[in-house]
Amino acid sequence: MAETVKLNIDIRTDLSKAEKKRLRNNGYLIGNISRKGMESVAISVRKEEFRRALKKNGRNAVLTLVSDDKTSFNVMVKDVLVTPPAYDLMHVDFQQVSLTEAVKADVAIRYVGVEFLEAQRLIVNRIMDTISVMGLPHEIPDDIEIDVAKLNAGDTFTIGDVKLPEGITSDIEADQILFTINEAKVVEEEGEEEGEEEEEVTAEAEIV
Repeated sequence: MAETVKLNIDIRTDLSKAEKKRLRNNGYLIGNISRKGMESVAISVRKEEFRRALKKNGRNAVLTLVSDDKTSFNVMVKDVLVTPPAYDLMHVDFQQVSLTEAVKADVAIRYVGVEFLEAQRLIVNRIMDTISVMGLPHEIPDDIEIDVAKLNAGDTFTIGDVKLPEGITSDIEADQILFTINEAKVVEEEGEEEGEEEEEVTAEAEIV
């Protein structure tokens, strides 16, 4: 089984707004660890270290959070709060997991071959952007790839058509539609039509 990604954390005992502000001003990300049947743990982690871990390993990576007193938690990211317009990281919620027990997670769909559809004036009409799956934490993929290059107008793609990785299942009904392939609509600009009408009127006036 693959090793988890290690991140150093601090367990927060001071939960005041002033302390949260101080931590954020010093480059820390505020967070909590949810634990089944137990109280959650308030923590902070270096924002840039967390950002790099997600960028390198993906949203569904298993992380090992280690505190100064060597207490460790195997977790997955449950939710991340960002603030627009800069989309700065503000808060993260982790979910403690067991490496030997199946977990449920939402996995993003990644489309391959869209450019071949666009060349035929076809588009992917998405019904779902993620697929809910079950599996061991280390086996949950960061995304599920679907090749649409050879699909045609009118084609429908369902959950039953998805090739899930070995050990991964989904409780979504097999006939649930993920997307359809439609013809792209061509919208003529109103300004161009008006311009053509004016030219016709002018031409008629000259003939008269």
